[in-house]
Amino acid sequence: MSQKLSVVGKRIIQPDAAAKATGAAMYASDLKMPGMLIGKVLRSPYPHAKIKRIGKSKAEKLPGVEAVITPEDVTQWKPFDRGLKDLPMIAGGYLVPPDEHILNERARHFGDAIAAVAAINEHIAEEALELIEVEYEELPFVIDPEEAMKPGAPQVSDVAEGNIGKHLSYPFPEGDVEKGFKEADCIVEGTFSTTKQEHCTAETAAAVAHLDVNGRINIWSQCQVAHMARREIAHIFNMPVSKVKLMTPLVGGGFGQRGSVCAEPICIALALKTGKPVKLEYTREENFTALESRTGFKYNLKIGFKQDGTLTAMQVYMLGRLGGYMGCGPMASVIGMVFGLGHYRCPNRAGEADMVMTNTPVSGAFRGFGNPAMMWGIEQLVDEAAEKLGMNPLKIRLKNIKKAGEIANMGLRLESTYLDECIKRGAEAIGWKEKWGKKKEGKMRRGVGIATMTHCSGAAPLYLDHSNAFIKLNEDGSADLTVHPAPLGQHIWGALSQIAAEELGILAEDIHIVTGDTDITLFEYGSDASRSTYAIGSATLIAAHQAKEQILERAAKMLGVSPDELEIKERQVYVKANPKKSIPVADVCYDAIYNFKGECLNISGKCSWEGRWNSSPTGAFFAEVEINTETGRVKVIKFVTAIDCGKAINPMTVEGQLEGGMQQGIGYGLTEDYIINKDTGVVESDNYDTYKMPGILDMPETEVVIIDKPDPKGPFGAKGVGEPGMVGVAPAIANAIYDAIGVRIKDLPITPEKVLKALGEKSQ
Repeated sequence: MSQKLSVVGKRIIQPDAAAKATGAAMYASDLKMPGMLIGKVLRSPYPHAKIKRIGKSKAEKLPGVEAVITPEDVTQWKPFDRGLKDLPMIAGGYLVPPDEHILNERARHFGDAIAAVAAINEHIAEEALELIEVEYEELPFVIDPEEAMKPGAPQVSDVAEGNIGKHLSYPFPEGDVEKGFKEADCIVEGTFSTTKQEHCTAETAAAVAHLDVNGRINIWSQCQVAHMARREIAHIFNMPVSKVKLMTPLVGGGFGQRGSVCAEPICIALALKTGKPVKLEYTREENFTALESRTGFKYNLKIGFKQDGTLTAMQVYMLGRLGGYMGCGPMASVIGMVFGLGHYRCPNRAGEADMVMTNTPVSGAFRGFGNPAMMWGIEQLVDEAAEKLGMNPLKIRLKNIKKAGEIANMGLRLESTYLDECIKRGAEAIGWKEKWGKKKEGKMRRGVGIATMTHCSGAAPLYLDHSNAFIKLNEDGSADLTVHPAPLGQHIWGALSQIAAEELGILAEDIHIVTGDTDITLFEYGSDASRSTYAIGSATLIAAHQAKEQILERAAKMLGVSPDELEIKERQVYVKANPKKSIPVADVCYDAIYNFKGECLNISGKCSWEGRWNSSPTGAFFAEVEINTETGRVKVIKFVTAIDCGKAINPMTVEGQLEGGMQQGIGYGLTEDYIINKDTGVVESDNYDTYKMPGILDMPETEVVIIDKPDPKGPFGAKGVGEPGMVGVAPAIANAIYDAIGVRIKDLPITPEKVLKALGEKSQ
């Protein structure tokens, strides 16, 4: 890891930058095909209702309408789980019963899909929806998980007795928590709640489907896990996988939402019905109500400490709201417990969760996947304990953080960690010593707060963690790298180009990414769990190394030396002891392909990589806030993120990820609230005029501190960085609020009304 790097660590221009900047980039919503129809979906206005009758004749007679499908038209196809968990993905056989149909004869949440149309244009398709006559029988509904668990509550799903979709336990329990609490000198506990959060992707869900002349489904999909989605689609439509070709265009944001099938099943059903290409693009309102959003929790958390600040025990019981279907939601509790309870060194840990079905839009994966929810409570209680023990919040954290060699949050050995440096350097950047714990007076009060976190660099050992890469050298010394990460805006193509180029001794611009088609790419688990750079990058590095060895072997014959005497740098193969004796990589590759001596070879490398380790990124978050004590308004003045993500392949990309995560975290902490009317079950925050996502004018002064020290396992020392950026934002803000005005808010988001109420209660 100590070698001097030429490409890795540089701020390169991204391969897709020009296309995006000029508008030439193609997204699913941009695709057009000859004779393509436009799909639209009719959705339930009720949270729970039986569909007694659907009259579609008027819609079918409308000129320009080519298909109207209802639940009775899709019975030949299998039910599924939109989170892809009805087919094996997880070691140990964790499965979710397939419980959702392409169209549903019983609506289980507001916005559930009831019918769909395909027409020659959008206007006719929308008019056709209005002509569909639906007779609903409204049914009792339940939107609160605690109410849903009570005897006599409306049953949401036949596969979830008592509405408990899954009861799950913390997979890495340790010690005896009761014993740990008895040994504690200080016990802190509380009930914390988190809200659903909408992903607010720039692009709404969209898909294009076409049945070709050979009877294959061609589907352009935004799914983050393309090969897994292909398997799910084949299963739904009773086809072998070979009959499904899935293509991934550029995707306008994912953040976990595209880890499920979204528009694909209905779009394919319409294409099969009409025999023509169909595009289905959701409205912004549909994105809010018909897709997965962050899983909301209410949980009881208890933590014990010795007088010197040493942790003795941690215990949590989580109650999560799944919605009308299970989706990815159940695992949010397990992953949250894994990351939260495994973050600090603690000898006694336990956790349980009930994931409850309700008549609400479906919950699922969102950046951090349960970690932001758990750290919301843990980091506030750590601050509370520090106050009771008379300790600085920095000191109590430094005392309990794990060191390299200890067991990390996912049950594997911690290969590297520099969280202590994150804390110290982040504190210096925010001005902790000068600002924390000072007397606050007046109408406008400021405070600073800290939170820390540990995350993951992949899915191992809980999920399948399988990536592949294939690289071939062209006759001009350039290389084609065949991989299949989802291009969600995280600039993964650039990172993989840098990894491949560094190993091959060429430039990043010499690497051409071949991707986006399951017919061409080898199997890829997908882009989630902050794994793309770490896992696909590892496969890329090994494949490039294989190709490099072939270059060296061939160049050695051409130069009359042994391969171990050679080195490749800046497109040139040269003798280490005599750098003037060299040959261009392009000449070696040309000779290999156009060799007329019976020694032809296309230099290439291939790697099937399966994760057997997981290098945990760590980070510390520091917020400085200003609070108007008369209005309750909280403004984040400055935010510092100090990250240990191993070697930063491209520091500019790392900064962008962390700044974006900070923005989502500020929304999660202060403004974003997914409102469902308790009396009607209707989603009231279904667009940006009612759902307050922070914009650029709401952003504080920001600083990103990259520790930039390599990890022993990651490609050139890299760890994951996609999700960590938002994990500690909300608790850092909450702790800063306490430093400013002395009140704690334990339910998200922290609205002005909650601040004023807390101030009022404090003054009584």
